Amino acid sequence: MIPAHIATAVQHHWWLFLLRGIAALAFGVLTLAWPGATLLVLMAFIAAYALVDGIVALVYAFRLRAMFDRWWVLLVQGLISGSFGVLAFIYPTVSLAYIVVSVSLWMLLASIVQFLLARAQRAMGAAAGWSVLGGFLSLALAAAAVVYPRLTVTTVLALIAWFALVVGAVQLVVAFRVRSFARALTTA
Repeated sequence: MIPAHIATAVQHHWWLFLLRGIAALAFGVLTLAWPGATLLVLMAFIAAYALVDGIVALVYAFRLRAMFDRWWVLLVQGLISGSFGVLAFIYPTVSLAYIVVSVSLWMLLASIVQFLLARAQRAMGAAAGWSVLGGFLSLALAAAAVVYPRLTVTTVLALIAWFALVVGAVQLVVAFRVRSFARALTTA
């Protein structure tokens, strides 16, 4: 059961779900309407994140040097991440390459997991055909992500937009359900 103070807070602040839903819907619509602007923001975000992450890792490396035997791992990670961030600001297409490589590595790892699952299924005496098929399909997607980088980036933007639209719609439903629940409790 939800504690009374949390239930009361949700009942009185149902409109926050509504605002989140409207914001997510607006973001999804804007992403679909202006994918180029969204891509520029995404590229800048990737570069900024890498730069900040690198700086923080470097600070940790030097501060933890006396306490942490492997402080140099943080140093290397900070140098790589910071360098990537600087390069991504100078050459924005580096951020696009990051998106493509991330998607292709994700699909490659997914294919490896599918093949390992098929191997485990065979060891248990079960049919592994669907897992093998999933492995080959994931492997094909990994290759396609590299061969067609523009399509990969476009697909990532479309997924971001549609995810925002779905989340926004869900938030609107939640907002109005919470509001109607709050009204029912008030009248009862």
